[in-house]
Amino acid sequence: MIRRSRSARYTVAPGTTGSDTDALQTDVMRFMSILGLCLMAVFALVQSIPLQEKSGIRPEPELEKLHQEIAFQQQRVQVLQADLERLTVQMRSAQERHTSAQQALSAAQQQLTLIVDQTQQAHSDRDRLTVELDVLRRQLTQGRGELAGIQQAAWNKTHSLRELQRQLGDQQKKLDDIVQRTAALKRKKQPPPEPAAGKQGFTLRFASAGALHRLVATATVSLYAMAGKQAWRLSLSTGSAVFAPDAFPGWFHEMAASTVPVEYVQSLEKSMNPRVRPSVVWGVQLPPATKQGIASLTRGLQGGNLLIGADGQVTLEAE
Repeated sequence: MIRRSRSARYTVAPGTTGSDTDALQTDVMRFMSILGLCLMAVFALVQSIPLQEKSGIRPEPELEKLHQEIAFQQQRVQVLQADLERLTVQMRSAQERHTSAQQALSAAQQQLTLIVDQTQQAHSDRDRLTVELDVLRRQLTQGRGELAGIQQAAWNKTHSLRELQRQLGDQQKKLDDIVQRTAALKRKKQPPPEPAAGKQGFTLRFASAGALHRLVATATVSLYAMAGKQAWRLSLSTGSAVFAPDAFPGWFHEMAASTVPVEYVQSLEKSMNPRVRPSVVWGVQLPPATKQGIASLTRGLQGGNLLIGADGQVTLEAE
């Protein structure tokens, strides 16, 4: 009787694709070899058995034993054939699994390649963004330094401006004091002049009430109402015409009462004694440019109407 022997399989490295299929194929090859040897032995025994005679002589015990062995080997062959078919089915199944595994492995390799490419691209983008971020940080730091310098310079200039404004205020106060002292000295040295026309034969008026209002509002012209030794000055600081007592002007250009706006006359009546109203004289103090214009226009002439516009310019209308 020939027994099937098993030998140690070849050791397959872990993770090697197709290790199960290779081992199964090795077992099948060995089984086929053993089966071939068994069949050769059985055929040799069959050929060595002599034909039985029909004489009815009983076979010898060895021959009977050999027949039994042949029957056993035949049964063994059937078992081996069944094992062979089972192993063949297993080998086909293993091959199918091997094919599926190879396909899955190929798909996984493609996916892995895609992931590796995406990872490399992400690393590249990260490095590029890191460089750009460092540049922006340096620019931000530089900008903050420049901003701090600008703020410091602005603070210094503001401080200098405030100091200049303070000095200007002090100088303005000194100038106002000088002007007031000079006016006081003039009033002490000269008696108050009687209201009279700036030049005989000439009349002074404004182009319109709006022109006079604008020049007074911008402090370009000062309008006075005078009666005896008293004087009232027009103020528009509150938005309405108000006459307040003021020092008698040292010089002025007389205006015809008919050229004074009615609202100014009404405002003056609220501020003065009714007994002195008939003797009111109206006069204005003009800026130097307007005075020069009047002098230029009236030089060599005997009379005319002087008209002052809203811009302070003077024109002469012949009588």
